[in-house]
Amino acid sequence: MQAVSHLWRACVVRRALAPEVRASPWAVGRWLWLLVRCGLLVVGLLTLSGCGVGFLWHTAVGQMTLLSRQEPIEEVIQAGKLSAKEQEKLRLILDVRTFAIEQLGLQADDSYTTFVDVGGPYVSYNVSAAPKDALRPYIWRFPIVGALPYKGYFKKKYAQRQARKLREKDYDTYVRGVRAYSTLGYFTDPILSSMLGSSDSFLMQTIIHELVHQTVWVKGSVSFNESLANFVGNKGAETYLAWRDGKDSTIYQHYQDVRADAAVFREYMHGVVTRLEALYASPLSRDEKIRQREQIFAAAKVDYPTVFPRMKTTRYRRYFERRTLNNAVMLSFRRYNRDMTYFEDIFKAHDGDLRRMVAYFATLRPDQIPAKFRTR
Repeated sequence: MQAVSHLWRACVVRRALAPEVRASPWAVGRWLWLLVRCGLLVVGLLTLSGCGVGFLWHTAVGQMTLLSRQEPIEEVIQAGKLSAKEQEKLRLILDVRTFAIEQLGLQADDSYTTFVDVGGPYVSYNVSAAPKDALRPYIWRFPIVGALPYKGYFKKKYAQRQARKLREKDYDTYVRGVRAYSTLGYFTDPILSSMLGSSDSFLMQTIIHELVHQTVWVKGSVSFNESLANFVGNKGAETYLAWRDGKDSTIYQHYQDVRADAAVFREYMHGVVTRLEALYASPLSRDEKIRQREQIFAAAKVDYPTVFPRMKTTRYRRYFERRTLNNAVMLSFRRYNRDMTYFEDIFKAHDGDLRRMVAYFATLRPDQIPAKFRTR
């Protein structure tokens, strides 16, 4: 899962409105309102940002096009456009949303009350990059959201093109598909068809994760924002299952097993990160660092099965089969799993009350966030 937490993503503009938009005067009016809103947004941003006009324009129109295709969930269910399983997942999302608002104190406005078919497995694609001899993210700077260690595109080919340009400059790159993201309350976020192919536990975590972004977002601290949302998403899903099914239920116990496996996986990956950091901090030449890091990556893949006996499920066993390790990949992992003990300590300090914990973080200023979480 990734919550792509900014508005500036590129896309190919659809040349015609969807049939259901053309047919509805209300929808046409809404589409035009979105066009004006996004147009004004772009004009304003051009006075604040060094981003290219084309990137900002395509981003705004892409977001507008996506939102113009929203349909109320109840209408989608009644129309019979989705399978019974997909309808069940929509109802689950609505239930988790209500729980997150009422029990966890998260802000939602009208987000996740509408549905959009994105026509593919992912709604967007994130590009991230890093030098080959350092765990230091390549940074893009945007208005409103600040410095970000990734850049999002609605079209995969644009993301791949950006990654290719960065590789030509000798950066490691990572292009990752995104199933859901938050616009931080600037727009009403819909439920996306790309989310419905996921497990129930992923949906629970994702909805809570994205609503955390809408409730707490600290500019210039992406690692903090993502790690906090991950922590609350995981704990929130656990709390939801305990509330809905009880702690003795099979589904709750299975979720606990998955979270225990996640802890084993994080411990293993942090070990790899620690070895890389020690290597990059050494006085070795750049070429030697790059040579030795490949040995670390290879050993990480070969040694990974040694932790399988500690795992209770198969959820994390294929991680190294699905990607080629490099610094951009390792930073992507760390971005969402940065010092979970910090959040666990704050959680305990608030007597294990997620609602109070989130309210506490919502009061913090950027300079009160630990330096290790800040994006540079």
